[in-house]
Amino acid sequence: MKRGAAALTLAAAAICAAAVQAASAAVQAPPAPTTVRPPRSCPGPQYPREAIRYELEGITTLRFKLAPGGGVGEVQVAKSSGWALLDGAAIRTLQACNFPPGQAARAGGASLPVQYVWSLDGEHSIRPHLVPGSCPASGRFAGFQAYDNKPSGSDGVKVRLLVDALGQPRGVKTEGINLPAQTFDALIKYVESCRFGFDPEIKGQRTDTVYGRVLLR
Repeated sequence: MKRGAAALTLAAAAICAAAVQAASAAVQAPPAPTTVRPPRSCPGPQYPREAIRYELEGITTLRFKLAPGGGVGEVQVAKSSGWALLDGAAIRTLQACNFPPGQAARAGGASLPVQYVWSLDGEHSIRPHLVPGSCPASGRFAGFQAYDNKPSGSDGVKVRLLVDALGQPRGVKTEGINLPAQTFDALIKYVESCRFGFDPEIKGQRTDTVYGRVLLR
């Protein structure tokens, strides 16, 4: 992994500051009919450890309503970061906020926007590429599209994974879809049968994280 513990701590602190700033800007921006500034008591978002390990980044946009007592009531994901780990962390952070009752009264039940920006520190490392022709022929799966960030759907399943020193996938996780057990097991085995590598002519720091979509037939 490209970052040490100290760098990860700094990254988490940077995310806290960026997210709080983004939240304030988003809540104050038109066309929201009422503006509410998040109180200082709101906790800073905690970057999920698993998201750091898989180097997941994105922006979660939420919409929420304030309860009369100042607590956060209904919360909805208006625009996903692309990763459930990050969206879930954003929701938990917002739900831990307590606004002054006066601010809740001024909100008048309006749905308010807030954004959480998830961005790791440092330069982006070189990710492995799919070795052409390495994925096996399959009657169920049409191929693997590396670094396709589209959500899972009827045409494909979004996955994230790690790659070992031999280019073999491990730690494969599906994203945003519940598959029958048999299909899930077959998909994991399919991805694990693909191979990944690096272009030796491209210099720079490398990482072992990959994401993409398994295309369905």
